[in-house]
Amino acid sequence: MKSGEHRVKIAILGASGYTGAELLRLLASHDRVEIVALTADRHAGKPIGAVFPHLAGRFLPDLVTIDAVDFSSVELVFCCLPHGTTQEVIAALPDHLRIVDLSADFRLADVETYARWYGHPHRAPDLQRTAVYGITELVRPALGNARLVANPGCYPTSAQLPLVPLVRAGLIDADDIIIDAKSGVTGAGRELKQTSLFAEVAATRRRSIRG
Repeated sequence: MKSGEHRVKIAILGASGYTGAELLRLLASHDRVEIVALTADRHAGKPIGAVFPHLAGRFLPDLVTIDAVDFSSVELVFCCLPHGTTQEVIAALPDHLRIVDLSADFRLADVETYARWYGHPHRAPDLQRTAVYGITELVRPALGNARLVANPGCYPTSAQLPLVPLVRAGLIDADDIIIDAKSGVTGAGRELKQTSLFAEVAATRRRSIRG
């Protein structure tokens, strides 16, 4: 980076999860970024290296709760909190912040569709109207001025990048598309759930095959 070039001051909310840790690994080596705050409720007060040893020794701030962050010194927030918890958190953030949300909480423009698929009403419908669904290759002009970017997930990104140009060109009909996608157990995140344990998933699969 050239001397005097501006470094964007960044906070990562939910830095102790898998998504937050991978994002932190990428940003920690970015020469236009200064990471000024990392949050994690259960691990607040610890250095990030105590949670993820591969991130030790990078001169990163210790983990704190969201309430302890001084957002006046932050320009950009990456939100890596679990699905269903992000809407109210983002709605309470100061207006000057630009936000990239990596959960699914702002990806569906229609709040009724969100409620049907996620099992509860959208908790920030006014904010949803301002969100830009951020597949860069498809909406690049809109991203430049967006305050809130809903970062798309891996499945929709891999599906839409090849399919959207074909639909727009009239070469295929969107109603004829079937996407068959598979995930490993790590796709469920870091939280301990019985249905995500390898022993449970593998045993269920073996029983279904034998049956």
